Amino acid sequence: MEYRAVGSRCAVDIGSLELPLSDKEVLSVLVGKGFTQVNVNLVSVARSCVGTSAYVRGARPSAAPAVVDCSSFTKWLYGCRGIWLPRRSIQQRALGESVEYADILAEDLVFVSGFIDYYHNDPADGVGHVGIATGDGTVVHAANRKVGVVETPLSEFVECKFRGIRRYVPSGCSVLTLETPVSREVETSGDVRWIVMQSLPQGVTTA
Repeated sequence: MEYRAVGSRCAVDIGSLELPLSDKEVLSVLVGKGFTQVNVNLVSVARSCVGTSAYVRGARPSAAPAVVDCSSFTKWLYGCRGIWLPRRSIQQRALGESVEYADILAEDLVFVSGFIDYYHNDPADGVGHVGIATGDGTVVHAANRKVGVVETPLSEFVECKFRGIRRYVPSGCSVLTLETPVSREVETSGDVRWIVMQSLPQGVTTA
């Protein structure tokens, strides 16, 4: 899976790069070139915004995390992980892997109907709100001006016309978040492959 970088961070599934090196060796090469691995727990980051982030409908993504709405909040969260998501909830639902309700995991995004729904062709499938699952039977989401970012029971959250779940880091994949050195530019995780390739001896073939 290829990820689009957000600022200086980019998520990378090293196994998908098809390099003739172990994951540990690939990471060693990247560290030698100035990259830094960043450990990001999205649930912890989301919870840190409860009671501190203000809600404004249509908030600019650049204002996060101080000022957010539901989808700028989830966009910012995944940006911390080095994973680019589009601005609107209906656009975010179009990406990633569809997940059944019974299989929900921490960091999955949960979509429901909202105050104003957006849809492609079917009004009955409109999306208006999104939050992030915690894995503890709750969802953290930017709710409204009155309460801001809150943690709500999952069962209560999906009462508002459930519209699906998306996962952006597939189960079983080792997806790292890398901080890119200022001397380099990384647009997508695929760029990392070629950076490592430049370090391999001539004549070495990839998988």
